[in-house]
Amino acid sequence: MFNRPRHSVTIELPVMSYETDFVGVVNNTEFIRFIERVRYALGKKHGFSFKQVRNARLWIVMARVEINYRSPARFEDILLGTGWVEKIGRTSMTMAYEFRMKGTNRLIVDARQAMVFIDRKFKPTPIPPSIRKRL
Repeated sequence: MFNRPRHSVTIELPVMSYETDFVGVVNNTEFIRFIERVRYALGKKHGFSFKQVRNARLWIVMARVEINYRSPARFEDILLGTGWVEKIGRTSMTMAYEFRMKGTNRLIVDARQAMVFIDRKFKPTPIPPSIRKRL
């Protein structure tokens, strides 16, 4: 569990049958997709889209993801996915996430994701000031 700053975003994620495994529990790989959905919503909240980043000839790549599975979620559960920027470095940032059961607030997953800004040559590049000030 991480300290959540006030600049977070929370979205609802209803669990669909195709996101579960043979015993009806959310498949561990689905949380990568859930993280991406929360990260996209967070970018929108901060006022930029990934299209703007691409137009600046920058790309953001995932360098690391850490997921702690705390409790199972099942088909038809509704998760509340919350994300925020935890740390900003020179060329990278760390995002943090929590997924909780709607209604009970039970922690399902907490996660971190390290993202690195790269240029066209796939070399780490400083986060532009125009993006940094929005984070």
